[in-house]
Amino acid sequence: MKRHILILIIAFLAFWSREAAAFWGSDTKESASGLDVASGFDVNTITTITGTVLTLPARKGEGQHTQMTVAATQGTVTVVLGPWAYWEKQTIIIAAKQELSITGSFAQGKDGALYLFVQRILNVSNGETVTLRTDSGKPLWSRSGSGNQNGINQKRGSGQRFDAGGRGGAGGGGGGMRGGGGR
Repeated sequence: MKRHILILIIAFLAFWSREAAAFWGSDTKESASGLDVASGFDVNTITTITGTVLTLPARKGEGQHTQMTVAATQGTVTVVLGPWAYWEKQTIIIAAKQELSITGSFAQGKDGALYLFVQRILNVSNGETVTLRTDSGKPLWSRSGSGNQNGINQKRGSGQRFDAGGRGGAGGGGGGMRGGGGR
């Protein structure tokens, strides 16, 4: 009897780890989270948070994914924006201490930190928005999303924009940055 229970437990754990691998990936080198930042979006976990920008968007990891952090009611959330090459083409302005409403797939990493894979961002102060994924979660930077196009921007905002030299993600005293360089 004990042997049957042990076999059942092993089978369950083997199945469970395969299911988790689809979301968690295989301990990516890109972050200590264990989350697959390239394809970790899960439509079952879509939520909207409102938070204040703590760090500006910056390149992270080998795959050069763009991340920033926001302070939200849930705690500090790492916001995953997609590949840097795609993000830097966006025109939404992100500034330190700015309030954003962000919709995306919410996850907790193996490191205990909270992550949000962005679908849509709304700049609360000026109404500017950018959509980075379809309603089904397909990234607009992929061929299956919308053909490698820029995100969908609505209502252009105003504010300080840095050139390529100021995009390092060092969120100094309220300076803003566009997804990419100034134009």
